[in-house]
Amino acid sequence: MRYFSAISSLIVLNILSVLFLLYLGNVSREIEKQNYTLEKKINFINEQIRINEIEFSLYHNYGYLKKLHKVYFDGEQFESFSNKRLSFVDIQKNNFKNIYTVGTQ
Repeated sequence: MRYFSAISSLIVLNILSVLFLLYLGNVSREIEKQNYTLEKKINFINEQIRINEIEFSLYHNYGYLKKLHKVYFDGEQFESFSNKRLSFVDIQKNNFKNIYTVGTQ
């Protein structure tokens, strides 16, 4: 009888430990899924930041702006466009018509 009680208690402990390990495995799998989705989001945001940095550096490069202008407009318009730049002093001296200003609002 002594062996029977020892073996049965060990079997019960083994079953309880298996159930506990299955529960921990399920919890860790859910955490792994959450980590995977967070990693995907972080990678997407990092990619967007990298693209925005490239666009920012290209946007502030005047040569890049010239190339974009050549793509979207005719070449002869580009030359006349570069000659028609106005400074604030020019605007104050002359009363121009058909000038569009860009504001912050």
